Amino acid sequence: MSAMASLDLRVLHWLYAGPTAAGAWLWTMVALTVVGSGWSLLAIVPFAWPSRTRRVTFRLLGALVATAVVVFALKALVGRARPCASLGDVHALVFRAPTDPSFPSGHAAGAFAFAAFLAFEVGWHPRQRLRSALVVGGLFVVAAGIALSRVVLGVHFPSDVTAGAAIGAIIGFATSRLGAETETKSEYGGA
Repeated sequence: MSAMASLDLRVLHWLYAGPTAAGAWLWTMVALTVVGSGWSLLAIVPFAWPSRTRRVTFRLLGALVATAVVVFALKALVGRARPCASLGDVHALVFRAPTDPSFPSGHAAGAFAFAAFLAFEVGWHPRQRLRSALVVGGLFVVAAGIALSRVVLGVHFPSDVTAGAAIGAIIGFATSRLGAETETKSEYGGA
């Protein structure tokens, strides 16, 4: 076993809540997993109607769809078994074990795509440094919590969520930046 795989297993076992887990920690992780699920996209839909939020909302949805496509392709290509399916001492907690491959984590990718996209959209406002820091920091804290929840619940290895987070952050930032540049060019008549 490589040093990286060994580290992955050690971190998994350290974070995994185990079959006797209960209490606020476990239920916080369950709540974060639910927040990071695809169903939470329904909360974005109302922002597609008002004209002042429509463009940003569609770009955000584009970032999330692009992230999902990349994650789906990588899962099919890599085909890594989930820890709850490949390790005898790890079981999926609370929810049934997902049946798709483990690498990369779709929850982590989606959460970080969302956070990165909105962090770029919110931007850094010199007059509102504290507000900007709190909003951007809060977005990434929630995204990290969603990623962590997948390991704690036994359905992902730490490397799955790390890769998912990186993929999502890159796609989220890139989509927001490309959209902002495209809108700026269209406002000023092209090139």
